[in-house]
Amino acid sequence: MKVILPGSYDPITLGHLELIKRASSLYDEVFVTIFINPEKNYRFSLADRVKMISLATEELPNVVVDSSDGYVVDYMREKGIDKIIKGYRNAVDLEYERRQASFNLERGGYETELWRADDAFKDVSSTKARGYIASGENLEEILPEKVISFLNNH
Repeated sequence: MKVILPGSYDPITLGHLELIKRASSLYDEVFVTIFINPEKNYRFSLADRVKMISLATEELPNVVVDSSDGYVVDYMREKGIDKIIKGYRNAVDLEYERRQASFNLERGGYETELWRADDAFKDVSSTKARGYIASGENLEEILPEKVISFLNNH
């Protein structure tokens, strides 16, 4: 079975990576796809986000890193993907993801599995990571090691 973990990944965090690893252990093929919202400003370029995800997941052979500027359901149809996986950290995340799941089910007929984030990552977010990067704080508790190395070299 093929699944997708859609997101902006600006940047990929340890929380994202934990979900990707979990999906990788359960499913045949896992698409980690960056969806581009033209109305959103990103801290990192698309190329850098793809590179960071690729580095973080390079030891997971069934993970495909990609990007799209279309709708998730259209991308899924094109790639033959069966299901959406989304993580949530708290009640606010869960409510947002439930609305998105309803939209994807109504628009494309695709089910979404909502996975609760591991407690170790309940305070980890890309927003927090961007703040830490801007202020020079320690990133080891929120970003994968290979992503930190990438950022240190760019």
